[in-house]
Amino acid sequence: MGWSALIDIVLVLLLTLAAGLLALLVGLSAGGDAPDMLLVVAVQGLVVLLGVALLVHLRKLSWRGLRMVAPQPVDLLRGAGALLLFFAVNLLFAAVISWLRPGLLEQHHEQLAGVGGALIGDLPVISVLLLMVFVAFYEELVARGALLARSQALLGGIWGPVLLSSLLFGLGHAYQGWMGVFQTMLAGVVLARLTLHWGTLWPAIFAHGALNTFSLLALRQGWS
Repeated sequence: MGWSALIDIVLVLLLTLAAGLLALLVGLSAGGDAPDMLLVVAVQGLVVLLGVALLVHLRKLSWRGLRMVAPQPVDLLRGAGALLLFFAVNLLFAAVISWLRPGLLEQHHEQLAGVGGALIGDLPVISVLLLMVFVAFYEELVARGALLARSQALLGGIWGPVLLSSLLFGLGHAYQGWMGVFQTMLAGVVLARLTLHWGTLWPAIFAHGALNTFSLLALRQGWS
């Protein structure tokens, strides 16, 4: 079981990398000096979803085992609670960084603003929300679904799988720099632990989508 789980983790990571590269190539082929980021996100998401579905089929896993179950109304409240908890943790992290390295947060926000601008441009708020929910859906299916479940099969227990899946999730955002990796890992720890507690991905999906939407709109408006 351990070797099988480890192989699955590697396969999921390779799938994510391949989906990103393929999506970038498709985006560049659309023409223009820069890739069409909406097309990149769409292609990446579809490839990831198909890849995870193939893994579930070939390994004879269950969607319930990945905690992809039917959503419940209470999941919205749970998602709001998860989001507030992450805000609290991130606020503490930001306070420590500001004390140790004044000005570093502003540099990080400027870097993210460039990424966010390329992604959402002047899209209406509702379009940004729908796009970010889609991103959250496939990222959560990978991170708190496949990676967390297979990390549990590999390591057992709670905190080992939480930390491993969150570290991998953070490293997947290396384009944001080390601060982005650490912040994303913190979000991963919060969402992974709550996902294990509640047994469903939907609160993490809702919290993740709301967090991305708020962050991108805030950066676009210069609120950071």
